[in-house]
Amino acid sequence: RENVLNRPASTMKVLTSYTALKSLGRNYNFETQLKTDAQTDTAGILSGNLYLVGGLDPQLMEGDLWKLVTDLKESGIKRIDGDIIADVSIMDSIYWGSGWAWDDTPSSFQPYISPLTVHGGYIGIYIAPGTRGAAPKVQTFPVSNYYTIDNQARTGVSSLGPLSIKREWLNNSNTIVIRGNCTKSTSTEQNIYDSDDFTFCLFREYLDQSGIEYNGYGWGQCPSQATTLTSVSHTLCGVMKEALKESVNLDAEAMLLQSAHRGNSAVSFSEAAKYMDKLLRRDIGECNGFNIADGSGLSMYDYVPASLFVNVLRLIYKDREMYDIIYGCLPIAGHDGTLKGRMETGPTAGNIHAKTGPITRSCTLAGYDRSSEGR
Repeated sequence: RENVLNRPASTMKVLTSYTALKSLGRNYNFETQLKTDAQTDTAGILSGNLYLVGGLDPQLMEGDLWKLVTDLKESGIKRIDGDIIADVSIMDSIYWGSGWAWDDTPSSFQPYISPLTVHGGYIGIYIAPGTRGAAPKVQTFPVSNYYTIDNQARTGVSSLGPLSIKREWLNNSNTIVIRGNCTKSTSTEQNIYDSDDFTFCLFREYLDQSGIEYNGYGWGQCPSQATTLTSVSHTLCGVMKEALKESVNLDAEAMLLQSAHRGNSAVSFSEAAKYMDKLLRRDIGECNGFNIADGSGLSMYDYVPASLFVNVLRLIYKDREMYDIIYGCLPIAGHDGTLKGRMETGPTAGNIHAKTGPITRSCTLAGYDRSSEGR
């Protein structure tokens, strides 16, 4: 049965990690840059456009956007005599992989993927009871005017039914509607439509709060001769650890998309899937038919045999540098990641380092088991 095609679910992230290390190298950094086609004069005026250039960094956070703005202000720039331009040209405009379930949105595990994706493409929502009969208290992060909270819930009114927190996603609305009876503190996450627009809005809000003025804003491609003013970055190994330990889909897709990106053309999910397919067939050699649709395993069109995983895991094991990285990123049975609550006792505890893969009607596991003899 080793050649039977199955849905790999999130074990796909092992294949994606192998592809990323082979293509990008362990020292690769995902980078988001601020660039300009102008010079700063003595009065602190940037006479030209400012470009926010997305690099598919899946770990870009609001603190990173604040750093970009702070670096700009500390360099002496007070005004931009031009426009703020967001550049997301590294990727095409299709934000979901082929075969992703449309009704998984607005779950935070399925963000709208973009070269500019802040806070994982979702917002956190914290709700606490107020006084009886009054609306509960609501906190969100990151704070922004990009989305709206419609709080219709009440505290301690049982007739209103259970508490419900939902984004009006069918209309691609970013209104979060809270209904029902709040009896205790609760927190949840909702993805935001869409990631690049949300990130760009948040960046402009931070510019406004810092007092840096500009003429207008829009979307475009940064000129090749533009100067880099500042940047923020996150390492490939850090992204890989989050993808494997915690099974973060955004991290996996960013690794695959960046691996497949070439030159100035916009990379797509379909091109990235074909790239990994070709790389695996080249490295494995003859292998029974399989189909790769994405890098995270969310797709219902991923079909892979167990034999492919065994072959890839063998290749990883033979490359000691790659093995040390991936083995160190895999969840450990009974200890951490998605295996923290599984195989907690007995000979498996601490000895199995593997990636989990639960999806409807499928439960997969791929990794390494160290025997009592040390093999």
